[in-house]
Order: sequence, then C-alpha cells, then structure tokens
Amino acid sequence: MATVARAVLSRGAPGPVPAPGRLVHLDNLKVVLIAAIIAIHGVLGYTDTGWWSYGDAREVTLSPVSTGVLMAVVGPVSLLLIPLLFLVAGLLTAPAVERKGPGRFARDRLLRLGVPFVVYVAVIQPPVVYAVDHRWGNAYGSYWDEFLGSDGQPDAGPLWFVGALLVFSLVYAGWVAVRPAPATRLSAPIGARPLGVAAAAIVLPTFLVRLAWPLGSESLTDLNLWEWPACITLFGLGVVASRRGWAREVPAELQHRCRTATLAAAGALLAVAGTTLGLGVDGEELLGGAHWAALGFVACESVIAVLGAVWVLGLTQRFDRAYRWTAPLARTSYTAFVVQTPVLLGAAVALRPLGAPAEVKAVLVAAISVAAAFGLAELLRRAGRVLAR
Repeated sequence: MATVARAVLSRGAPGPVPAPGRLVHLDNLKVVLIAAIIAIHGVLGYTDTGWWSYGDAREVTLSPVSTGVLMAVVGPVSLLLIPLLFLVAGLLTAPAVERKGPGRFARDRLLRLGVPFVVYVAVIQPPVVYAVDHRWGNAYGSYWDEFLGSDGQPDAGPLWFVGALLVFSLVYAGWVAVRPAPATRLSAPIGARPLGVAAAAIVLPTFLVRLAWPLGSESLTDLNLWEWPACITLFGLGVVASRRGWAREVPAELQHRCRTATLAAAGALLAVAGTTLGLGVDGEELLGGAHWAALGFVACESVIAVLGAVWVLGLTQRFDRAYRWTAPLARTSYTAFVVQTPVLLGAAVALRPLGAPAEVKAVLVAAISVAAAFGLAELLRRAGRVLAR
C-alpha cells in the first residue's frame, strides 16, 4: 500500500495499475452505480413515497414540483440501476464458478454475501432504523414489533440485493454442479431481437407479481419480489453473455440499437405516467394492480431494464482510464453499499436542525452520504487489515 501511495504521489506517476485480467470499466461502473443508489436513497428520504427509511421521520418534504422533476428525471434511470448490477454480477459469476468450481464458489458466496446479509438484517438495520423512527417517526410499537415490521418479517433494507444475489448465485452453482457447462467461448452473438424477447418475457411475470406486491411495497421475504423477474433475467443474461465476451466488449451495433430502444421506452414511460395522472387515475396504479397503467408501466420498465442495462454496460466500456481515481473506491464499493443505511440516516439526523428547504437538505444528505459511506468503508478495510496481521 505504501509503495502504491509513493508511486501515485511521485512526479509523472501513472497511478495504480489494475491487476492482470481485472476489468477496469466494471470497477468504474460498480462505483458509479453504488454512489448513485446511495444518492437516490438520500433524496427519497425527503419524499412521501415511503421508499426510504427516513421518509417517515422527515422534517421537511420536497415540493410537488421537485418531486415531479425527480420522478421524471431520476425515475427512468433508477429502473435500470439494479438490473444493471445483476447483469454485471452474472458476467462475473460464470467465470468465477468455472475458475473455482461450484463447491468452492458456493462457500465463498455464503461468506461474502450470506454473512454480511445476516449481520446487517439482524444487527445493523433494526436498531438504527428504530432509533430514528422512535424519536421522530411513527415507531409506536415495541422494538420487537419494529424489528419484524408490518409483515412479520425482518427488514432487509437495501441489502435485499445481496440476499437475492446470494440465492441466484447458489442456484447457478448448483446447476453447474449437476450440468457442467463447456469451458469455451461461444461465437454466436446475442442480437437485439433476443434482448427484445427477454424484455417481453419479463412483462407478464412482473405484472402478475405486482398484483400481490406493488413496486416499493413490503413483499414476502422482504427481498423485493416485485423486481425479481427482471433481476433473474439480467443475471441469466450476464451468465450467457459472459461466454460471448460481453464483460470486455458489447458489440457497437447492439449498443446503438439498445440506446434507441431505451430512450424510446423512457419517453413512453413518461407518457404513460403523464396520461395516467392526466386522466385523474391514482398514481399508485402505476406501481401495481389490475390496471392498464400498471401494465403499461411494466412494459416500458422491462425494456429499460434489459436493453438499457446492455446499453450502459457497453457505454462504460469506453471509459477505462480513470483507474487512478476509482481504484480506491472500487475496492470498498461493496462495503459502502452495506453501510449506507446508518450513514444516510446519520447524515439526515445531523442536518435536522438546519433551517433549509427539503431540496437543499436532500442534495446535502446525498452528497455527504456518498462521501461518508466510501470513507467509512475504507476505514473498515484498513482496520480489517490491521486486525488480520
């Protein structure tokens, strides 16, 4: 570490050099995605959507205009963040299973994903959220009542992603153990048509799931089942695409087609939302239920999730020269994701006395939390290295 630091500080030093075989653009992408997720959660804490823990305790609320702009601008983008993470996870999972073998890979996943998930759900999330809700929110029950939540299950918070990824990874490892895949790269390309079919295949399952669990609601197991059809599809696409070299390069022509389809779907999504509200239909119908608005929303969302994720993956492969700056963040991005809830709630509580509009506080909380989450993750990494000596 000291050697690397001296190299960076020396005149003309190129900065950290990625390890052989390491895909810089995927490191960069993970940093950006996790920073974006933390920032969005920080802003959502000042809305009445109920999509983030601080929402019930907020002291100020974004104006209707600000909320509308937020949903119009950030909404379509947020719909591809998690699917894109699952696409990247699938791309990295297939070679990892091939390299380690199903048994060792499963043990590694249980350690890297399972242990943080259990610790977070059982130890970190409950007291932090309860402390804030009990003091400023609507936590009127006992700690145990709040721990189990309204659905009688512990709250997984943002780590539902980790829990779902663990399930997908173990299922894939089990599949490979039973039916080993040939260790060869496939030459047959994946075109725009198969991606369109994949997006279409997501629509009905998602629509049916959201009849029971609308988008953003508490679902069985608290692992966001209302998003699973897209997540499973993108994880599977990543596994298949990894054998076609997508981790290094998505075909340029396919990127262009995905970009066109994604922008069209984003425009259609805004049109569906605008039509819904213009006709006086409750906006909640967009999130789930036996309504044309929910079906239209899911159709647009599915295109964004699949083709948008592929487009952004290909786009980021052009930018792999920022490793000097992203290397320290890349190695702590997962930990930053894990610790985001206490960091976000801590920042929001610290800014409560500030007499400022919600718009100002939302931006401050988002910016402070991104920096603090990655900073705390780096401190934990260094502490872990010291304790391991």
